[in-house]
Amino acid sequence: MLFNPKEEIMLNKIQTKIDSLQHGKKLILGSGIQADELQKVIALCEELHSNGQIKIVKINKAPDSAQGLVTGIILEKL
Repeated sequence: MLFNPKEEIMLNKIQTKIDSLQHGKKLILGSGIQADELQKVIALCEELHSNGQIKIVKINKAPDSAQGLVTGIILEKL
């Protein structure tokens, strides 16, 4: 997946926040992230989840969206 420089910086910041979390602590992502960028964040989180680094606690979706537009995600550091 190719990212523009702005997206890469954002994803690196999120990766750093996840890496610095203590075991068992949660991180909520979504506020201030544009919808198209949030889909890339979700992909990053799903990859980290499959690697056993984090647990995806909840993926919040817009209740009024027919497509189930993701508005946020709650992660827990394993």
